[in-house]
Amino acid sequence: MDECIHGFEPGMCASCFPPPEPEKVAVRRAPKAPKTNLRTPAPGTTAAKAPEPRASNLPKRIFHVTHVRNLPAIIASGELKPSTLSAEQAEVVLASPITHELRATAQATADASVLECIAFSLTPRATWWSLVQDGAAGPTWSDDARRALAVDFIVLGVDIPAVADRLIVTDGDAAAMTTAVGSTPDAAKRMLARAAMDEAVMQAAEALVPGTVPLASVALVAVANDKRRDEVKRALADAGLKAKVAVYPPWFVPTPIA
Repeated sequence: MDECIHGFEPGMCASCFPPPEPEKVAVRRAPKAPKTNLRTPAPGTTAAKAPEPRASNLPKRIFHVTHVRNLPAIIASGELKPSTLSAEQAEVVLASPITHELRATAQATADASVLECIAFSLTPRATWWSLVQDGAAGPTWSDDARRALAVDFIVLGVDIPAVADRLIVTDGDAAAMTTAVGSTPDAAKRMLARAAMDEAVMQAAEALVPGTVPLASVALVAVANDKRRDEVKRALADAGLKAKVAVYPPWFVPTPIA
């Protein structure tokens, strides 16, 4: 047996006869819990539905602008019609042929093109209406639109509940490829809320209604002056219609576009 150089009995010297190292035992770490945040539901729980946008000033009414010379045909038919049905009757057509073509090829729903819907705005200070009031420059508009005076138009207001089951809401030009479209009642409500929180979207947005809208659903007719008010009131009264007719000049002055 080997001897210890330090004079200890064999096996007693820790330097010459170090004890064997203990076997290493693998330590198993507990798996880390996955990180969670407000967008990631904890394991075993059901993902919460994303909250819908809310706004305190949701639009209550939508607005359709037309030339006063188109009013007799509208009264005679008893309803507002999309361009595909009213173009032959309308005396003053604002959109150019290229605009009609673009709207005819853009789908509002699976069954209706944009042109097959009545076009409304979410505000009487809509971007497109300001462009018409400011001279209707560019290929979007017709010669009729360029010749027309703002005081010769009327603004027809329809309460949203009257058309809510069919209402389609966009965040811009309905014929543009980049425009977002809410074509179901729930989606339309979300689009209305988003527009209410952004004035630029409110002014640019369109509200579309496929098919026709009874003239009896028109709650308000706004005009530019007293003379026009008296003329429109007589025409509506002769047809047995009771929509309120109000003079509101600010709606007939172009809104500056940023």
